[in-house]
Amino acid sequence: MNFTIQFLKEKQSQLIEQLRNENASIPETLQQKKDIDKAIAWLENIEKHHLEYPTHYEWVELPWMKTGYFTDYRIMNDCETDDRQYWIEFKPPFTVTPLDFLLIKKPK
Repeated sequence: MNFTIQFLKEKQSQLIEQLRNENASIPETLQQKKDIDKAIAWLENIEKHHLEYPTHYEWVELPWMKTGYFTDYRIMNDCETDDRQYWIEFKPPFTVTPLDFLLIKKPK
């Protein structure tokens, strides 16, 4: 992964130099730079979290349940019981809302 990130950073530097020298079609070169910026950001995030092959994960989009504009999802540990008094809520420093994604690691 590091090789790919470094390769893209080199291409990014070349595009920046082209933009400075105006030796390129500005809109096309700028779009290429934005695309590379996005790719580098994604790859660095993947590297940071030590994610494996994409086929090892499933993306799940939380559905819009038409229950109101300020509806949040809660993530619970059910402690292997249906009795809700024993459930423990995971309270992240962020809100999980409809149309957010969960990245679920598939069992091996």
